[in-house]
Amino acid sequence: MRKVFITAFVLLLGVTLSALGQSALEELAKQQIAQKTGLDPKLLATLFVTDGDNQFILAFVYVNEQTMQSQLKPELKQAIAPYVNKRALLTLLAPATTSFFDPLRINFEQGLARFLLSEGSIVKVTPDFGAGKFESGTVSAGILLLNDGLDLSKPFRIYYGAQSTVFSLTGETLPAQPNPLLQLLLFLQFLFLNILLLFLIPFLLGL
Repeated sequence: MRKVFITAFVLLLGVTLSALGQSALEELAKQQIAQKTGLDPKLLATLFVTDGDNQFILAFVYVNEQTMQSQLKPELKQAIAPYVNKRALLTLLAPATTSFFDPLRINFEQGLARFLLSEGSIVKVTPDFGAGKFESGTVSAGILLLNDGLDLSKPFRIYYGAQSTVFSLTGETLPAQPNPLLQLLLFLQFLFLNILLLFLIPFLLGL
């Protein structure tokens, strides 16, 4: 019954948002995660990726004392505890369809500077957080250690391939960028929001 209700709710949201672009959908996803977990929305960013046949959600959570006071499940808190205030992002992958994902394709942009990840800057929380194929209905988690050159007092973009989202601990915004997809189709909106509410959020809470 719970899943039927959530699915109906997601379908209604998908219809409501059918004319809106990807950024609006990602903002809704961020607000949903914040409401369910007690996390400050400023600690969050979400990116909905469509790359050929690959379709997945990436969620990013900055690790600080506020994060540890949230309703994240104890196992996640234990995993991220050593990285509190150490420039780390808890990163979650939730595929909407069977998808190939490589964390090394995540990179960061601030001003004219681009910051890449290395193998040494990726810490696995779940054993499968690495390059490979992931099935729908699963959630994988890792920790990304940010480059020292990235100024956390200013907003920056997180990229996966050509798609990006803005992360800002201060709540500042950045000018909108052209989206290579122009807007998500209705069926993709439904798919992404369904995955968010049925799998990603329950994973965070341990439900």
